[in-house]
Amino acid sequence: MTHSLIPFIGVTGGIGSGKSMVCRIFSCLGIPVFEADKQAKIILNENEVVKNAIKELLGDQSYTENGVYSPTWVKAKIKEDPSLIPLINSVVHPAVRQKAIEWQLSQKNKPFLVYESALIHNKNKPEIITKLIVVKADIADRIKRIHVRDKSHLTDINTIMNAQPSEEDYLENADFIIKNSNNDLIWPQVEKIYKSIAGLT
Repeated sequence: MTHSLIPFIGVTGGIGSGKSMVCRIFSCLGIPVFEADKQAKIILNENEVVKNAIKELLGDQSYTENGVYSPTWVKAKIKEDPSLIPLINSVVHPAVRQKAIEWQLSQKNKPFLVYESALIHNKNKPEIITKLIVVKADIADRIKRIHVRDKSHLTDINTIMNAQPSEEDYLENADFIIKNSNNDLIWPQVEKIYKSIAGLT
């Protein structure tokens, strides 16, 4: 008997937009969340094929002597050459998606699942994602959140933002949009989307 796959709903948006908060609300509503970016970090440390490919691309210093991924080194390399980002993604993303499919197969009795990732939009979303939710916020609000959370310098924040898809790319053909600037209420927006996707409205 074939296991029926539960639909995957993507949640995405630029750094500091509030994706994690939106996903926490979905979790409170009983929806399992696959955190693609966190899984990528695990894969970078545990998947030998990926580790070897990263070393080939960026050098052995991408990992410590103990085999632990070195984000500081990798960020420095990316800062020197932003064109490395799609090459790194081409190594990591297929492994993440395979992990997502395995996780998807293990889930049961849920109306849908959430796939959280910072880099998906309708031009590049994985085939496993059936609908896409985009979380958007004003640039100033995003920068403030990132600075408070990560203590990052403005130059570093701008480098990350510029490497991500533009807001236009995120919003183009989005199935749902959640606004998360200063005065926006998040929970009602998420709950409305939850009811719509789950067929409760």
